Amino acid sequence: MIANLEPRQRHRLQPYLTRGVRITVPVVGTLVVLIGSIKVYQRYTIRQQRKIIGQSVAEGETWLLLRPKEARPVDIDKVTLWKRLAYAQPTREHFSFELFGNSDKQGLAFHASKTKTRSVLREFFQEWPDMQRRTVGEEEPAFVPEGWFMHWVEVGPSSADNPIIVSSRDPLLGVLSEIADVPAPTRALVQVIARSDTTTRRQLGLKSVAVRSGEVKNAGVRYQRTKEAKTLEERGSRLFLQAVIRVAAISPDPDRAKGSAVALANTLCNQFGPDNPIVILAQANPRKPIKLAARSIEGGAIRSWADNEIVTLAHLPGGDVLKYAPLLTTGSAKSLPAKPDLHLPMNALGACFEIM
Repeated sequence: MIANLEPRQRHRLQPYLTRGVRITVPVVGTLVVLIGSIKVYQRYTIRQQRKIIGQSVAEGETWLLLRPKEARPVDIDKVTLWKRLAYAQPTREHFSFELFGNSDKQGLAFHASKTKTRSVLREFFQEWPDMQRRTVGEEEPAFVPEGWFMHWVEVGPSSADNPIIVSSRDPLLGVLSEIADVPAPTRALVQVIARSDTTTRRQLGLKSVAVRSGEVKNAGVRYQRTKEAKTLEERGSRLFLQAVIRVAAISPDPDRAKGSAVALANTLCNQFGPDNPIVILAQANPRKPIKLAARSIEGGAIRSWADNEIVTLAHLPGGDVLKYAPLLTTGSAKSLPAKPDLHLPMNALGACFEIM
């Protein structure tokens, strides 16, 4: 608009334009600095919150989870544990379900902050009323003795859009079998570290809308687009958790630690089908040390798992699985009520015994 003015008019407006620029530039600069400061403060606050949560979880409790040998079989398609746990995490605090052991002994454990342990354990008891628990004591599965070596591998799905399908009857059994092949004193460990996921469902919904709204003239392509949209919508109807699946081995021999961790990670990956394969995402290296006992999720290979997908790795076994995992620590037999006192009826005849 200024370029269309005559030279005389432009000359008259020049002082006002100069004054306007002098006023506007500082104001705009101040706004830019203010907005930048707010964003920096928000990021700092988020980092501090995550640091507090991480410290709380690191200082938390670890419990052994036990089921009796005569426990009823578990149908993983009917387990609703992780759907409830997804609802039970309003603070985005993470917790860890763990499988550990070697050729001598195996076990299942749960770790969370002290404030979160009780509420999450209640969900486990609701799913498996016959479950028993006890503190790990000196059996902390993530403990690395002084002078020992630890190697870790993180695995996860290739895509967040497609369902994660198992290729075995029960992935838990395959993982426990591989752990049982780890020669003592080397100890293997699988950590399923999870927290609630509030973004994946919305992202899947947006992708479904984008797929359906695209203009397609070819009937074949339209059919494929519709099929893809339905898959996204079905998957988006689930509840999601963000999870790091961390596989580790602890050993006095560094080669044994690395070999056991990689072998266990490959076995875990093989429990799932090829449509959305579970693959190795990261491995230990000197520039990326982690403290295994801290159960950190930040900095890990975080991936989204639907509630019915993560349960395939993180559930308690039934008696049918325990038959194939005889070294897995189990709970005591179900206790029976004490028998009532025996009383002779009033009309019963008593027999006298004479002591010779």
